[in-house]
Parts: sequence; structure tokens; C-alpha cells
Amino acid sequence: MKTNWLNHLGAPETGGPLSIESVFYESEGHIVDGLLKDDLGQYYPIIKGVPVFVDNIDELYPAWIDEYQEQIGPSVAESFLGKGYDFGTRKVQDSFGYEWSRYHRVIPEYDKNYVHQTGIDDNYYRGKTILDAGCGYGRHVSYISSVEDTTVIGIDLSEAIFIAYDKLKARDNVVLAQGSLYRPPVRRGHFNFVYSWGVLHHTPSVEQGFISIISTVAKGGEISFGAYRNWNSIGTTFQKVLRFFTCRMSKDLLYYICYLSVPANWLYNSIFRHIPLVRELFRVFIKPAKDWRICHTDTFDWWHPYYNHYHTLAELKDMVERAGLDLESEDVPYNSVRASVAS
Repeated sequence: MKTNWLNHLGAPETGGPLSIESVFYESEGHIVDGLLKDDLGQYYPIIKGVPVFVDNIDELYPAWIDEYQEQIGPSVAESFLGKGYDFGTRKVQDSFGYEWSRYHRVIPEYDKNYVHQTGIDDNYYRGKTILDAGCGYGRHVSYISSVEDTTVIGIDLSEAIFIAYDKLKARDNVVLAQGSLYRPPVRRGHFNFVYSWGVLHHTPSVEQGFISIISTVAKGGEISFGAYRNWNSIGTTFQKVLRFFTCRMSKDLLYYICYLSVPANWLYNSIFRHIPLVRELFRVFIKPAKDWRICHTDTFDWWHPYYNHYHTLAELKDMVERAGLDLESEDVPYNSVRASVAS
């Protein structure tokens, strides 16, 4: 991390300021290993260039704690112990760390469609400080930060954040951190635009996750989010039953089983997408895409994470209304909405 990242990062509980407590190792203008401290006296490690604010530091990074135990000291090391996440959240964290370690291509033309949902274009991003709430390996951060005059902060719960760091650490307008959307490690009321695409349906509650990140939006700013579409009650019910088993499979086994989606994807795109009912049946089992690798990864994404919520577009709009925000745009293909926070 760079020292100016502290202009955007904040304590998870309060969004309050952070300071650099210790630097253990630096390279190419980045603090690679070190310690941060918040205004409440809580410490957070910097690991391989990434500030880490997750609750299960001792579970994920015991080797790092052992390596720097003398510099850290026993009281700080003890503060990293004994915390953790509920079973479902830990499974989601594990699923995406695994998934994005195996697939992390950045395809600008493909990502362009995604980052233009809810009526956005490149000009919209210019001049804004932007939060990607659930950035994964950084594909959206990569595209948006390439737009002139942007600052993009990406946070993610999984270890995919280190892949994002390796891809984007040379960009001066990118900030990255590992942390939860429920306790976002960033300044509150700070961002002109916050988005969370393809993420909130993998949290315990889409609406609770949405409410958590609203606090990071500046007055007059906007937020965009989406969720899996509840397009067919029979299909989604069947998926929920099947997912009881798939999300408990070993990651390796399910990942290889999901390669069956590749020939199914070819049949879908070649023939069955033109046939009503049959195309809907295919969509129960796979997530079709033009690129077979995206289909395979998205299908794993569908079947393995523990949380997988479905909502109609009307339900997302109701969430916006209950939060007291003004609806600015809705996007049917992406089942997402964009709303503004009053000035």
C-alpha cells in the first residue's frame, strides 16, 4: 500500500482515520508488510502490499504472524486471534479466493458492458472517487481506473484481493483493501459513486449489505447494486435444493464438475437459446456466456458459494425506497438499480 491510501481507507467499525504504526518491508513505493492502527487503538496488518481488515486474520495468515511476531509483539498478535465469520460467510470467502485464483482474466470489451449498467458511460466516472464494494480480482477496478481523472478503491472479503493488487499496484489512482462489506474499511460519506455488482447476493442479506455500504456514499453521490434475478420460482426452488449439496462439495470436485457446462453452453448458444422453455431449463443448471471460460467460472460461482439470494427488480427498487434514496435508473438485463443520496 501507499501512504496516500489512508486518505480513503478507514476503521471498519467507524470509518475513522488510520495511521501507519510500523513498516516491516517496503518495495517500489509500497509498504509491503507493516501495521496500521485506528483511532480506537485496534491494529490491522499490511500483508503483501494489501491492508487487511478481515476478522479471521489468524486463520488466513498464520505464517505472516509467525514471521513478524517479534515486530508485532504479543499483545497485537493476540488481538488477531479468536475472531472469525459465520459458516456461510467463511464459505463465500473461501469460494471466491479459490475461484479467482484460477480465473482472473481482464477483458476490457467484456467488462465495458458490465461497468456501463444502470445507464452509466465512461464520462460518468470522470472526476469521481469511486468504491467497488466486492472487487474480486479487480476486473471492474481495472476498467474504471483506466478512465481519466478517476480514483477507484476496491475492497473484497476474499484473498482474490492479492491478485487485484498484483495487477493494479502500479496505478496511482487505485487503492485496495481486504475487508467485509458489512464493516467496510473505508471513510464514511466519502465516495461520489459506490457500486456492488454480482456481490450482494453472496452475502447473508442483499438488503443488509446494501444498507451497510450506503454509509460510504457522499451527500449527492450515487450507488448502484444488483442481485440474481428471481426469474422463475420453480427454477430457483430447484436450485436451492440442489445447492444444499453443491455448496458443501469440495471446491476441486465441483470446479471440475462445472466443466460439464462447457458443452451445454455450446448447445445453448448454437440451438437452444432460440427455444422457449428449453432455454429456461438450461439456465437452471448453467450460466450461459459467449466465452466458455466465463460460462464455466460463472456456473461454479452459481453453485458453490453458501449464500445465493434471488430478487426481482421490483424488490431491489423497494430496498432503495426503504433506505430513503431516490431511484435514478434501473437496468433490466443486469437486474440492477442506481439511486442517489440526498445532498
